Amino acid sequence: MEHADTVLVFFVYGLASFAMGLVVLVALRGAPGSPLAESLRTLAAFGLLHGAAQWVLMSQLIKTGGVSVEGSVAMRGLYLLLSALSALALLRFGAQLAGSARLGWLRWAPWGLAAAWALSVLLPQLVAPAAAAAVPSLPERETCLECHWDASAAYVTASRGWLNGVDITSRYLLVLPGSLLAAIGMVRQGRRFAALGLPRLARETGGAAAAFVVSAIVAGLVVPPGPYLPASVLNYATVTDRIGFAPQFLWVIAAGVLALFIVRMLGILTIERERQLQAAVTTERERIGREMHDGLAQALAYVGLRSSLAQELLERRDVGGARDAIGSIGCAVQDAYRDVRASILELRSADVGPAGLRHCVTEYCQKFSLETGIEARLDVEGDEHGHWSPLVELQLIRIVQEALANVRRHSGARRARVRLERRGEGCVLSISDDGRGFSLDGQTRRPGAHFGLQTMRERAEGLGGELRIESTPGRGTVVTATVPHAFEAG
Repeated sequence: MEHADTVLVFFVYGLASFAMGLVVLVALRGAPGSPLAESLRTLAAFGLLHGAAQWVLMSQLIKTGGVSVEGSVAMRGLYLLLSALSALALLRFGAQLAGSARLGWLRWAPWGLAAAWALSVLLPQLVAPAAAAAVPSLPERETCLECHWDASAAYVTASRGWLNGVDITSRYLLVLPGSLLAAIGMVRQGRRFAALGLPRLARETGGAAAAFVVSAIVAGLVVPPGPYLPASVLNYATVTDRIGFAPQFLWVIAAGVLALFIVRMLGILTIERERQLQAAVTTERERIGREMHDGLAQALAYVGLRSSLAQELLERRDVGGARDAIGSIGCAVQDAYRDVRASILELRSADVGPAGLRHCVTEYCQKFSLETGIEARLDVEGDEHGHWSPLVELQLIRIVQEALANVRRHSGARRARVRLERRGEGCVLSISDDGRGFSLDGQTRRPGAHFGLQTMRERAEGLGGELRIESTPGRGTVVTATVPHAFEAG
């Protein structure tokens, strides 16, 4: 391989890794929360860090015309640090993806291996160098990258050569197990896709698993030459001499194939979002059905009973009793009418549309005030550039509707405030009122309110967030929903 070609090899290798990480990171913005999405975040970190590490190494090659990576100890150290961090992210990705209830110990594997690697780096600095020993003979022609021909037993001690030993141990203790663990995780994920009836995605994960296995071999086992086994036997120089070209070419191929399969696999994020939206629609239908049963259906049943009673009383010429029965029917009809109008308002306001969440909530508060006589107002804080995830918008407007419905039905409040605040990529939604409040310990409110609070809690938790309720009798209620990943740049 020509020296000038080595620069191109590391540029393309870094580009493939960095591009994969960047594409994954962009695809995850606004993606629904799931174990797969969380694990893909660490895979994105691996790609970005690994690509940056290769470009640092490339900068050293540029200075020497592609002959050697020797040069600045600081730059060499930066490469090793970025490489180790990327391998740790890969370990974390594999542990998250391959983990299960029976393999819970895997979550500690990355930290255990990282500690072992750190120990392997520090120990040579604390132990006196052993007697010099000759390195097994290597090819006399310079055909590999990162070869150091003056290696000896002092190779991993506090000399400039010890950095190469750090690289070797990081390959064995971090890159090799990280790649294999990621391959296992991909195989397990492929089985999950197959069980969900997604054979194409199962094939993509299978291809990614194969690419990780190849990476484990060519980047985890094939290392710079070292004075100890297996680095003294299986290294860049011996492999280059055997196959006729530098193994870094295989790195580029493996990285390119891996990036291709990972990017194709990202279609699962769209599928997950669609399924969560469909689940949200199904939940809404069930909620509307329960509310009609608990509200309108019961009101109509009550009206029917009271109508029969009024008819009997009239037949017995009990005008006073019939008047009372008809009066109670009128009150029940008015309550049912308000509930139906509130439900219609909620349904009309459920579609956020292109106007955005702020406009939708503002409009709903205005209509709520007109319908109920309770002053409701929206306050927005934080940066407004960008847009909210569609699933988040749907659930947040539903939380607002449910909270204000509880204010209307149970609080006796005169004013309500809705506050929407952006915090980084997340948001905080709070709804407060000046009503009678209730005791959280005593649970003094009627069961219908408890059902509403539980529904809001499930909505927030379904977005990966949480719901907090603060209330004191006589001092109103505050409902606060915190969603960690709600905002999309744009």
